[in-house]
Amino acid sequence: MIGNVTSLPKEPPRFFNRGPSPLARLTFFGIVSFALMFVDAKFKTLETVRMALATVVYPMQQLALVPSQLMASVDQMFQTRAALREENAALRNDLLANTQAQQASKAAELEAAQWRALVGAQQTLAVKSQPSRVLYLGRDPYSQKFFIERDAARTFDAGAAVIDGAGLLGQVTRTHPLLAEVTLITEKDFAIPARIERTGLRALVYGRGPALPPELRSIANSADVLQGDVVLTSGIDGLYPANLRICKVARVVRERDSDFARIDCVPYAGVASSENVLVLDRPAPLPLRPAEDGAAKGAAKRKAR
Repeated sequence: MIGNVTSLPKEPPRFFNRGPSPLARLTFFGIVSFALMFVDAKFKTLETVRMALATVVYPMQQLALVPSQLMASVDQMFQTRAALREENAALRNDLLANTQAQQASKAAELEAAQWRALVGAQQTLAVKSQPSRVLYLGRDPYSQKFFIERDAARTFDAGAAVIDGAGLLGQVTRTHPLLAEVTLITEKDFAIPARIERTGLRALVYGRGPALPPELRSIANSADVLQGDVVLTSGIDGLYPANLRICKVARVVRERDSDFARIDCVPYAGVASSENVLVLDRPAPLPLRPAEDGAAKGAAKRKAR
């Protein structure tokens, strides 16, 4: 056994022979590379090979660029969506601002038109008037009333007529230090002495409550009343100045089994829309009725006794 150990070969078998050393191979390939570079630079001999290699490698290059391009597209998409959201938000804000400005402009135009109508009505009136504005409506939905502004500069009292630029709205029925209550002509059973402009026929205009038009009552079936007739205040009883427009006849119904016609009217004034009003001074008081005059003298005599 000892003899066999001493007879083992000292070098590895030919199978494990690795060839030239790494330094030798590096030197060889370096020289070959420089030679090829010189030949290619001098004679352009590798241009065809380079083009063939570029053609073969191009699809691989494009495939390698796909992930980065996809990421760039996704990033651009999110940036575009964020920009669109911001732009839409800005456009909505601009639209809202423009809408508010347009509404404010329309409201200003409407108010200016109401004031122009009031000024025109004020110039045609034979009595003095004081401007005011509607503050709020009455709390009772079945009561046709609203409240107007009143202060030290506005000296109107209960009983004064209230109009807008189109016609009679109602009458001041109660006053407070800073407010005044106005009862509208559409209040149920609110009566107004009136006359028909075309014929001079005297009548009474009665309110019928919310959502119902006023009506002319106690007009005979044979009376000359036509659709479209203008109804004015008559000035009788000294409640309202004469010749204020109240309403227009909208419908006349004559029934055989009734002595009186049913006449519906449409108010001229904006009973549900007026914001600026004129409060008229009350007409001069009328002389006392004879009976009332006699009663007053009798009371004076009793006091004298």
